[in-house]
Amino acid sequence: MSRHSPGKDTLAGVDGSVLFYPCSGNDLEVPIRIFSPHVTEFWFVDRGYFTPGHQDTKAYGFDRPADEVVPVLGNDADYQLIRTEIEGPAQWSLRNRDIEPCILTEIYRHLPSGRTVKIKRRRGYGFSAFRNDIRQIGVFFYRGDSPGEGGSGNLWLKPDHIDEICAKLIDGGLLVTDGSQQSARTKSSPKAEYYPLAQYHGTRPRPKDPEEIVRVTKPFTDTKGRTFTCVGYAGERYGPTLIWQVHGLSK
Repeated sequence: MSRHSPGKDTLAGVDGSVLFYPCSGNDLEVPIRIFSPHVTEFWFVDRGYFTPGHQDTKAYGFDRPADEVVPVLGNDADYQLIRTEIEGPAQWSLRNRDIEPCILTEIYRHLPSGRTVKIKRRRGYGFSAFRNDIRQIGVFFYRGDSPGEGGSGNLWLKPDHIDEICAKLIDGGLLVTDGSQQSARTKSSPKAEYYPLAQYHGTRPRPKDPEEIVRVTKPFTDTKGRTFTCVGYAGERYGPTLIWQVHGLSK
């Protein structure tokens, strides 16, 4: 299945904003490809970054110390690496569960547009990063997570956490998810308020064509008056990853 990306008007609405992706692992390419250079700052957060031997990241080399990892866009001809910055200890011991954050920032120039784009990888926990490091976002990206070994166990799609996300999301901002880690009630009941975000999660029936999925997925309004409208598709993880535009966010 190919991607069915949001339209130009939708992307213009998040122009110059921040994308936040907790429990991101090595899933960096698709968010950057879809949203750059409209989004000019990307935050990828994972507890396994820059922690040698960590089970969550060692398979693809993101467990290496921050000063040894390969630049994310180093082989992309559209991007020129300007400089890197490291804040915090470049590596962390597996034995120490009290993680001290490290932020590796790669600053690029997007050559076709001349824009500066920052790619940040942060070692640590998603909720901690979101609450302490992030003021406002244009895109919240979250997929491929689970409660078992290798998963975070964090219920980002639980109603009170959706409230947290919406409190920092710009009006007309985007929530991108495959429905991972929905709360037990959302998962089991089509009448649950945020069930639509997880309606195709796992093996649930859905259309085969991405354009058809986007077309038939109905918008919904929650009890806070926020309207969620499906405007695009970003590939498959634990089901189709849908791009929802959110309106009615009061600040």
